[in-house]
Formats: sequence, C-alpha cells, structure tokens
Amino acid sequence: MPAVRLLAVSRPESYSASLRARWVQAGEFRLHFRDASVEDALPDPGARPCCALGFVLPKRQCRHAARRNLIRRVAREALRDLLRKREVAQDASAAIPTPIPTPIPVLVLRLQSRLDAQWVSAQSPALRRYLRQTMSQLLADWERARSRARASR
Repeated sequence: MPAVRLLAVSRPESYSASLRARWVQAGEFRLHFRDASVEDALPDPGARPCCALGFVLPKRQCRHAARRNLIRRVAREALRDLLRKREVAQDASAAIPTPIPTPIPVLVLRLQSRLDAQWVSAQSPALRRYLRQTMSQLLADWERARSRARASR
C-alpha cells in the first residue's frame, strides 16, 4: 500500500488563517482545522487522500528539539494511520458513488502549555505513549467536529 501523502503548511497566511479557525483540544495540545483555500497554494494531491499539516511548537513550551521532533513524528504517524483507515473504509464502500470531492483539510497542531516535567528524555516510552494517546484523541475529536460541520451544511 503506497504511503499517504501529507503536505506541509508553509505560508504564513495559511498559519494565521488556521490559527483563527475552529479547534479541538486535548491535554496541552490544540488542533486547529479548516478546509484549504486557494491562498494556501497547495499542490494538486491527485487521487490519494491528503491533508496539509503544520506545527506550532514554541521553544518556550518545549525546550528540547528532540521532544519537538518526537511530537511531529507521532502526530504525522497518527494522521497517516487515520487517513489509511479512512481510505480502506472508502474502498470497502466503492460500489457507492462518492458525492462531490471534499476539500483538503488544513491542520495545525499547537502546543499550548509545557509538557509535564516527569519525562526526562524524548526516548521515554511513557512520553511516546502519552503523545500517541493525545494525538488519537485529538484526531477523533477532529473527525467528530468535521462530521458535525458537514451535517449542518
């Protein structure tokens, strides 16, 4: 199975628009989400499910680069897993024609407050477990909020 493609949010306008958009929060993290617009200048994703992802991980909140990198890795891994599951579900219901294609979601993960001081190292299995659990919760909340928004349209 080919890898799910994630696009990077790179334009300052995209970040500012995303940080003004709706959000869900779990623990120290807040996930801002919106649909991509023309101003984002994202390349055409093709037929693969795709998502644009950006990070706001201030040094003030997380001093160590290894921890910030771990947060990025875990978030990308969790998002790819979610998109793969969604793709498998769409393949299972391939007999049902899909309506209008949905726009690419733009997600920005923001660290709101310091991580707990109990995690001495980025190699800590407890820290990795905590991050996976928090990202799973954030993405599940995002899916619920996204489906509620679509139902209200």
